[in-house]
Amino acid sequence: MTAELEFTGRNVKKAVHLAAQTLGIPDEDVKFEILSHGSTGIFGLAGIKKARIKVRTVETETFPEEDVPDSTEHDVVLDDAVSIQPETVAEREQGQNVGEALLRRMVDAISPESTITIENNAHRLRFHIEGGQSGILIGKRGQTLEAMQLLVDKAVRRLNGPVVRIQVDVAGYLAKKKAGLVRTAERLAQKVADKGNPTSIGYLNAQDRRIVHLALKNKKTVRTQSVGEGPFRKLMIYPRRKPKTKL
Repeated sequence: MTAELEFTGRNVKKAVHLAAQTLGIPDEDVKFEILSHGSTGIFGLAGIKKARIKVRTVETETFPEEDVPDSTEHDVVLDDAVSIQPETVAEREQGQNVGEALLRRMVDAISPESTITIENNAHRLRFHIEGGQSGILIGKRGQTLEAMQLLVDKAVRRLNGPVVRIQVDVAGYLAKKKAGLVRTAERLAQKVADKGNPTSIGYLNAQDRRIVHLALKNKKTVRTQSVGEGPFRKLMIYPRRKPKTKL
């Protein structure tokens, strides 16, 4: 998952340091774009403007993404069928408390009337946000929601490592998005099967690509494959080749 986050500070150096603290990495490892150098104003009193930077972060995929081949022997593992490292109750509670506190601060800055509930199972911490300005919390194409999840995941991983998966949802958006992806995948798969020409389903994050892989893995007429690198990685749908008949 790739997200663009903005940070501000008294100067660029301060903004970079804040970004490093938030992401849990050294200052020198922050890759950023300067949006504004800021201004000290008149005699440092009036017209002060903070420096602004944009940081592009790429989350390490928790699940190995597999391009579903013709054989079904290497299907992508299911959501909750993942083996994770053991953790103590104290570690789980600490991670949950840190994740909830960070998420609450972000949500309060946008929609303080929203409520947060937590679903805690063996493999995943799910944070459900309800009420308030859900559209703003989700953002265009879910980008604000993705950014919040990325930050919560980074904070919890900094404490306990990649022990448990983090999921942040707003007003059931993820289920609706998944249903939409499946419908689009099936429509495009039918088009590919009918015309015999491959097509792309666009630039999707790892989780969305995985949803499409799973939705089409049992189709006998098409196959899926991820191509490209990093944020430009996209998913292709190809027609399956019919086996040659022996004469």
